[in-house]
Amino acid sequence: MKHLSWKYVAGLIDGEGCIDIQASKGNYLTPRLRVALTSPGKEVIDLLYNNYSGHICINVPSNEKWDTSYRWELTGYTRVCPVLRNIAAHLIIKKEQARLILWMESNLKGKWLNPGTREVAIQELKAMKRDPHRLSEKAQEAILSCEAIVGKIEIS
Repeated sequence: MKHLSWKYVAGLIDGEGCIDIQASKGNYLTPRLRVALTSPGKEVIDLLYNNYSGHICINVPSNEKWDTSYRWELTGYTRVCPVLRNIAAHLIIKKEQARLILWMESNLKGKWLNPGTREVAIQELKAMKRDPHRLSEKAQEAILSCEAIVGKIEIS
């Protein structure tokens, strides 16, 4: 199996990837890391899967002029955060998003959040996607200011 360098993975995620969170049952937040490429990039998707496990989704287009696309997904703090810890220093565009997810691992993982707090976290990450230079500390403050968090959370 060919090993992918952390710098290469960081560049791939900066350019073709997505760092986000999904709300799961019980009002928990789960981080997700995704990379989508068209047919010529299938080998790279396979390398991501072989190196980090996860899941591969295939999207067959409805228009014959379009290429089939492949998406690699990694979900959950246990799988996503080790990858983010290794690539965060090399990210440019998505560095703050990665920092927010790593903060969430330390402060929100396993905590039940009411729908309002969960929505604030989701909206803050969306704002970071629109403005990549938005600091993760602003998102952390917004999440912490929401009184609906069950249990005490401290900024580390």
